[in-house]
Amino acid sequence: MKKYFSVLSQKFSWHVWALIVLLCVGVFFRTYTFHDWLRFNADQSRDAGIASDVIDGKTDIPLLGPKAGGTEFKVGPAFYYFQIASAKIFGNSPDKMAYPDLLFSILSIPLLFFFLRKYFDVKTALSLTAIFAVSAYVVKYSRFAWNPNSLPFWSLLFLYSLHEIVIAKENAWKWWAVVPGVAIGIGIQLHSLSFLLFPAVALCLFGYLLYRQKKNIWKIGVVVFCMAIFLNIPQIVSEIKTGGENSGAFLKSIGTKEKKGSGLIQNIEKNIVCFSQSSAYILSSYDSSDTCESKTVTRGYGLPAFASGLILFVGGFFLTLRSYRKETEYAKKTFLCIVICFTSLTFLLLIPLANEISMRFFLVSLFVPFVFLGVWLKYIREVFPRVGSALAWSIVIVLVGMNIFSVEKTFATYASYLTDSDAGMDNVLLKEVELSSAFIITHTPDAKVVAVDGDAKYLFKALKSMQYFTSRSGIKLVQKKKNTDPSVPVFLIENSKSRDKILSRETNVGEYLTFGRFTIFSLKP
Repeated sequence: MKKYFSVLSQKFSWHVWALIVLLCVGVFFRTYTFHDWLRFNADQSRDAGIASDVIDGKTDIPLLGPKAGGTEFKVGPAFYYFQIASAKIFGNSPDKMAYPDLLFSILSIPLLFFFLRKYFDVKTALSLTAIFAVSAYVVKYSRFAWNPNSLPFWSLLFLYSLHEIVIAKENAWKWWAVVPGVAIGIGIQLHSLSFLLFPAVALCLFGYLLYRQKKNIWKIGVVVFCMAIFLNIPQIVSEIKTGGENSGAFLKSIGTKEKKGSGLIQNIEKNIVCFSQSSAYILSSYDSSDTCESKTVTRGYGLPAFASGLILFVGGFFLTLRSYRKETEYAKKTFLCIVICFTSLTFLLLIPLANEISMRFFLVSLFVPFVFLGVWLKYIREVFPRVGSALAWSIVIVLVGMNIFSVEKTFATYASYLTDSDAGMDNVLLKEVELSSAFIITHTPDAKVVAVDGDAKYLFKALKSMQYFTSRSGIKLVQKKKNTDPSVPVFLIENSKSRDKILSRETNVGEYLTFGRFTIFSLKP
């Protein structure tokens, strides 16, 4: 055994082992109690229902994906295809359908390292990857199924492959020509922002290469275009069948979004605030809100997060521009150019959407704060040669510690959902939805329709998720109303704190089940 480890240690350098350790830590954070704590809100139940119906043969495979938020435009079906494939391989259940997003998040860890190595030294790349592996923001969006969740992987793969093409010599580009086509073909199907952003970045880069008269660039462009079109054939088929209905919805959504704007100056201000706050949140988990609010600057709420994020993002952007002008090595200069181009286009595209930006919009540019932080760390070492390294490592250690603390706090919150009746009601977890649905199915095996009543907060969050499970058992679950048929079995769902009060008040309670925040009662006719 010692001889075996000795051979491995000679074969792999220390940084490979360090990356493996970071990967293991990242896997642990992303998979710990994955099934029970899986977020399973209305969106997740809708998507799982579509995938399950395809697998069960109830519906045909979809040609379009989920609707973009607040519009009738639907993104591509790649997200559904990943879910369907995963369910076919591992089992037709919600947690198995979340495996693709989980896998892409795990793969993003080594991919980020290799991407950062194109500019930074090994130690800096590893330290930034360490923050990424435990980032509470990254972990959060890896632990449930949602169409934007795998965007960090596809963004990194897209930019990594573009960089390889630009620096390739002679015909070496042939090995990489297909990859950006695949990344674009999948990436544009995951979110309306990436639908515009990925092609815009590719056009800018290929346009620049044409200007520089790079040989064979037209061949690369043809390969990328053909691969992207091939992966979007289902959408093309849908457009032909419906006469361009989805394209019309997209154009209409653009006009709708523009009307919601607050003016160019206000939108730019909001954009700067959101990019700054998201940068602080992604790197440190500080002020971990799903929304960004420009009023934080004047109110003082979250001001430290905004200030540090502003320094990181705005300062990091200008330091990156400075590094680009000073850089003489072609490969590194290209890396900085790609990052600047991607960040600038993302900022410009989000200006019209400033009033609707939330933290999920920054999944597509998730790597940017890590690059900017790396540029800052490099700058600190240059300005303070004696203490720069110690200061840089201190910053990294603090950020890693803050994220680990935040992840532990999040896990404690998930655990409280299943054990504590005083827990909040931000999300519903798969475990509690399974338990409540199983209780209904067990106590009404022959019913075709079942009604639920009770706590409005729980019903608002969990009703559609419960319907996913009951419908698969042939039971239609509805919310109880005044005109509900008296013969329909009724279940009461209330906060567990009210259990004893309800038991003493209600005379028609049959059996009941308590699980953490909620108790479900079977009511006698």
